[in-house]
Amino acid sequence: MTKAAMTRLNKSEFFREVRDVIVAWDYALYSKDRETSDALMHKWEMAKLALEFITGDTYGFSRNDETISLVNERNYDDRLFVAKVYRDKPLAEHAIGGEW
Repeated sequence: MTKAAMTRLNKSEFFREVRDVIVAWDYALYSKDRETSDALMHKWEMAKLALEFITGDTYGFSRNDETISLVNERNYDDRLFVAKVYRDKPLAEHAIGGEW
């Protein structure tokens, strides 16, 4: 993917929503909210297919105690998104209630 295309992707509404879903999903997993986790996992699965179509690469959701990220499944150095985890903040409502 070219730098210009990556810049357009990073500025898109779609990618902002993907980031919100990833952050909310991590929080739901941490707080053991099964129903919300399942709903967000389904949103991620749809976003993953769209990202593969757009970029030509398959990305996965990675998390540890400090960060969450979208990682290229063939090249772990290629990350679309990295953020600190939110362990004591409420879920973003638009990431949970939005229609895809």
